[in-house]
Amino acid sequence: MKKDSIFYTVVFSFIIAFIFVFLLSLAYGATKEKVAENARITEARAYLSAAGIEVADPGEIEAAFNSAFPSFDEKAPFNETTVNGKKIVVSPFSGNGLWGTISGVMAVTADLKRMVGLAIISHNETPGLGGRIEEKWFLDQFRGESLSGKIEVIRGSGSGDNDPDNGKVDGITGASRTSSSIEVIVNNKINELKEMIGGIN
Repeated sequence: MKKDSIFYTVVFSFIIAFIFVFLLSLAYGATKEKVAENARITEARAYLSAAGIEVADPGEIEAAFNSAFPSFDEKAPFNETTVNGKKIVVSPFSGNGLWGTISGVMAVTADLKRMVGLAIISHNETPGLGGRIEEKWFLDQFRGESLSGKIEVIRGSGSGDNDPDNGKVDGITGASRTSSSIEVIVNNKINELKEMIGGIN
């Protein structure tokens, strides 16, 4: 078979492609369970963080999650837990960001008067700009925020708004589109919870 023939090129390309697909299949099969486990831990960490439950040891996340949500239903629109004697409603959310879907978890008090916390599970926002939505300073602004009105993500100092009664959080400098997306996503989830659970208007 001549190496400069079309037939040789096609056969050679097919063999190389087959080898790569085979190796990728082996790698996927070998890491499938670990990837699924990491996804479960990431989601569990987000639920705990949103509810204000901090776990220092990564190895204890699943145990802490099972303790906080003994009757967890992944198909339910929300789950409930109790933290420091207070009943909390925790619900997953997702919405459009600048470059893709932003997904996470929101926790609110059972009477829907205050947000307990917010956690980001995944996003495709620009690293160093919109990707900063997962940083602690940004997410901490939502803790205890009043839900008596709409949450506004405003152009501020970029270091955080610490007034829990004004319904405002500082947006991310240089990422106005992502900040606006977070505002829409958060308010949509709040309205959805109010419709499902009832509470203040």
